[in-house]
Amino acid sequence: MGRFIARRLVQAVPTLFGILLLTFLLSRLSPADPVKLMVAGNFDITPEDRAVLYHDLGLDDPLPIQFVHFLGDVARLNFGNSFYYHRPVVELIGERIPNSLQLSLLSLLLALAIGVPLGVIAAYNRGKLADHVIRITSVAGHAVPTFWFGLLFVTILGVQLRWFPIGSMNVVGVDCVFCWDRLWHIVGPVITLSLTGIAAYPRYLRTEVLEIIRQDYVRTAQSKGLRDRSIAVGHVLRNSLIPVVTLLGGILTIILGGSVVIERVFNWPGLGRLLFDGLVNKDYPMVQASVIIGALLLLVSYILRDIAYAWVDPRIKVR
Repeated sequence: MGRFIARRLVQAVPTLFGILLLTFLLSRLSPADPVKLMVAGNFDITPEDRAVLYHDLGLDDPLPIQFVHFLGDVARLNFGNSFYYHRPVVELIGERIPNSLQLSLLSLLLALAIGVPLGVIAAYNRGKLADHVIRITSVAGHAVPTFWFGLLFVTILGVQLRWFPIGSMNVVGVDCVFCWDRLWHIVGPVITLSLTGIAAYPRYLRTEVLEIIRQDYVRTAQSKGLRDRSIAVGHVLRNSLIPVVTLLGGILTIILGGSVVIERVFNWPGLGRLLFDGLVNKDYPMVQASVIIGALLLLVSYILRDIAYAWVDPRIKVR
C-alpha cells in the first residue's frame, strides 16, 4: 500500500506542475487589469500611484520571473494577500471551509441515502412500475440544470410562498451552527446540490446490480439458504458499489469546494462564492489558491478512490 501511494504521488507531480502553469497563465493573460479594478472610482490615483501598486503586487516583473516567484510561494504555502479583501488568502479560505463543509457533506449524504436505495429497488423490480418510475425520474432529474432548479426553489418557495429563506446562512442578528434557523436556510442549497447525485446513482447502480445478481456466487449464496436481505447487502450491494466509488472520485474537492453556481444562487458564503468573487475582481492570489487547493484535493481523492476499490471489491488488489 505504501509503495502504491508513493508511486501515485510521484506520478501526480507533472500533473500538479501543469495545473500550476495553466492557472498562472490563465490568470495573468486574461484581459482585465486587477489594478484598474482595485482603484475603480478613485479619481485621485495618479500614474505614479498605479506604478507603485503594480510594483507592490509584483505585476511589473516579466512573466517568467512572476512564475518563479509564484512557484516559490506555493512551495511555502504562502498565497499572499487578497487583492480585493486585503487579507491573507489562507485566512479567508479557512473561514469559508466550515460553511462549504456543512453544505457539501449534507448534500452528499442526502444523495447517497436516496440514490443508492433507488438503484437497488429499480434493479430488483426490473420491468415493473417501480423500475419505470425510478428510471424516468432519474433521467428527468439528470436533465434539469441545478442552477435552474435552484432559481425555481428561490423564486417559488422563497419569494412567492415564503416557506424558505432566500439567501445567506442565518437571519440578520442570529449566528449559530446547530439551530433551526441554520437548518431552514440550508434546506434549499442542500436539495439543489444533491439533485445530480440523486439522479445519477440509481442509473449506474441499477445496471451494476442487474449484472451482479446473475453471478455464480450469488446463486451459490441463494442455494445455501441465505436470507434475501443478507444476499442483497453482503454480496450484491457491496460488489455493485464500484460505479458509485468512481462517481465519488473527486469527493474531497466536492466537500470543500461546494458549488460555485449554487452558492451564488443561494448567497451561501462558502468557498465557491469566494472563488467567484475572486474571478470577477481579478483577485490573482485568491483564484490561484482556490485552484491549487482544489487540484491537490482532487489528486488525493483519486488515490483514496483507488484504495476504496480494493475495499469494496476484494478481487481488486492495490499494488
